Amino acid sequence: MTARVDAREMIDGPVDSLAELEGNLRDIARANRLFGGIGPVARELARLAPESILDVGCGLADVPRALARRIGGVRIVCLDSSEQILELARRHSRGSSALEFVRGEATELPFEDEAFDVVTCSLTLHHLAPPAARALLAEMRRVAKRLPVVCDLRRSRTAYAATWLYTRLFTRNRLTRHDGPLSVLRAYTPGEALRLAREAGWRAPHVRSEPWFRMTLTDG
Repeated sequence: MTARVDAREMIDGPVDSLAELEGNLRDIARANRLFGGIGPVARELARLAPESILDVGCGLADVPRALARRIGGVRIVCLDSSEQILELARRHSRGSSALEFVRGEATELPFEDEAFDVVTCSLTLHHLAPPAARALLAEMRRVAKRLPVVCDLRRSRTAYAATWLYTRLFTRNRLTRHDGPLSVLRAYTPGEALRLAREAGWRAPHVRSEPWFRMTLTDG
């Protein structure tokens, strides 16, 4: 197992081309559909029937839209720190009346304690170094009345090789080709994620390894 790499992805900063950013986010949404970025989150929520959800680091809001289709009558607030990404998420979510969009920092969520039944976070944890990752997890626990759910990548040599090959075969997007393999190198192992959750004050954290080099982290 290689050590975690702390390096900046291109999507972490302002992107010169909105079209190129949109292509990257489309690639991420496609990977979520193909490789289990939605099913594990929906599975955790199925037993709760939440009325309100906060999605932290919403990207193109593909996961919130999928959850809204599966859960009737739910209100979902989609948060991201990038106004560029929020602009694209709004554009792709027209007609989804269940979704609201808020700009904010994942490590300082602009909401009261227990403001949402569930707080979800997909493919965002790996963007943060350990101190910020702990802050994110602590904020998720603070704002979630019932359950925080994190779905992210699992770091391994095999995951890196598979992601590198996938991004070379199925996309020409410059951001995806750069950020995809790097995301795996920045990702946490299940053991590391569990330790971060405990340090962040989660009550009874549990991590579950998912197919396609992903994992789901929940509390309780």
